[in-house]
Amino acid sequence: MSKHDFRGGVLIENPYPLNQLSVVEVPPPKKAIYLLKQREGASAKPKVKVGQKVKVGQVIAVSNNDYCVPMHSSISGVVSAIDDQPIAHSSGLKVPSISIESDGKDDWISLKGCGEEVDKCTPDEIIEKIRNAGIVGMGGAGFPAHVKIKGAQGAKTIIINATECDPATLCDDALMRKYPEEIIKGIEVLMYACQSQKAIIAVEEDKVDAIIKLNQTIKNKNICVEAVPIKYSTGAEKLLIKLLLDKVIPTGSFASSSGVLCQNIATVKAIYDAVVIGKPLVSRIVTVNGSALKNPSNYEVRIGSSFSDIVKKSKPSANPHEIRVGGMMMGVDVPDKNYSICKITSSIIVDEIKIKQKESACIRCSKCNEVCPINLLPQQLFWFCKSDNTKKASSYDLQDCIECGCCSYVCPSHIPLVEYFQYGKALVKKELREQELAAKSRERYEFKEFRLDRIKQERDKMMAEKKAALKAKMAKEKDNKAKIAEALKRVNDKKK
Repeated sequence: MSKHDFRGGVLIENPYPLNQLSVVEVPPPKKAIYLLKQREGASAKPKVKVGQKVKVGQVIAVSNNDYCVPMHSSISGVVSAIDDQPIAHSSGLKVPSISIESDGKDDWISLKGCGEEVDKCTPDEIIEKIRNAGIVGMGGAGFPAHVKIKGAQGAKTIIINATECDPATLCDDALMRKYPEEIIKGIEVLMYACQSQKAIIAVEEDKVDAIIKLNQTIKNKNICVEAVPIKYSTGAEKLLIKLLLDKVIPTGSFASSSGVLCQNIATVKAIYDAVVIGKPLVSRIVTVNGSALKNPSNYEVRIGSSFSDIVKKSKPSANPHEIRVGGMMMGVDVPDKNYSICKITSSIIVDEIKIKQKESACIRCSKCNEVCPINLLPQQLFWFCKSDNTKKASSYDLQDCIECGCCSYVCPSHIPLVEYFQYGKALVKKELREQELAAKSRERYEFKEFRLDRIKQERDKMMAEKKAALKAKMAKEKDNKAKIAEALKRVNDKKK
């Protein structure tokens, strides 16, 4: 039983338990498609051309933007296309991508890491290796790992998030069972890079086998495992920090400013690969689960592999399916399986199509308020977002909503509360953008007025100076004429 607990959250039993949590290694795909933009921010730029041969681990896209990491080929073969491909999202948005056809050889570049003696490299060199390996937060956010680590250098405590609170996603549990040594070594690398004093691995209390394996592997007294409640959503960063350290991260602030670094456990395994072995991020474990599958499982797959190919291995039914990516609770619905695995793809849920409950009027039962893990008032936020009252919604801390979906899950009226909150946040962003544009426009107008006024003042000053100079010239000429007249008069007087 966990000694930690928190207000709110919901207990959700896994509707699709797996018979075994082994990891199935999937051979390299015949074709891989790499999305060059996997989160908000800049896109990586292709470093290869169509027809070019590449090896596994070779850099195929780069960016000078610090918030964008390089992309590496996960197969050996030939670049077949550089075009736009859809991201796994209901919006249908397309982003730049690179397609590579496999040559079937799985030919790798030579790998060079720091080896087991990591202290041969400086912390800055380690952070640079993490960046060059293309590592991002693999829990779903996709934030560049090197940026987060660089900002947390000197942090006293590192929290390794292995909670995986989404009930249908089990990839991190499978990862801990298969790679406990690599995970612990990756944590030590992270502690050295940040010069941290302590690391806590947060694991849900029902993941008994994973906890045992990690504890058996740990030899460092500064690393420990803490069991946390199985309530959803324990894995939220700020909530986890409050739960384990009793620290509150203020709104708009980052954990690093409070001396804490939080990293997903799959990211830590990728850091081990990058720093110790020199292997870039070219694969990950993905949970394929759902009511429409005969053999749901965890697969270790190459980045760029097709959803369709991976789902086939779990033997889906012949009926029409509902596809959800990224988890049962916080994931997004997509229309089909025509997408590719990216660095933040943790799970693919394939369900039989169900009749969706219709949304009805709010009955003010306050269940949403009771389950909110960060003490917001979802009922009030719903009314404000629905009426486009962004000012009031912001005053009720709309931006603090982690979009966990607890409120939507318990709502007896089946109101998609999170969708309203996402809409409200988008509206706030739009208004802020419009305010920024208006401020810039006002600034340009004021500068133009200032410039015109300055030109007028300069012109007036110049004209005044010209007038004064002209008057002085005329006065001087008048004085000269008077002097000449006097001289002539004297000459004439002498002649007389």
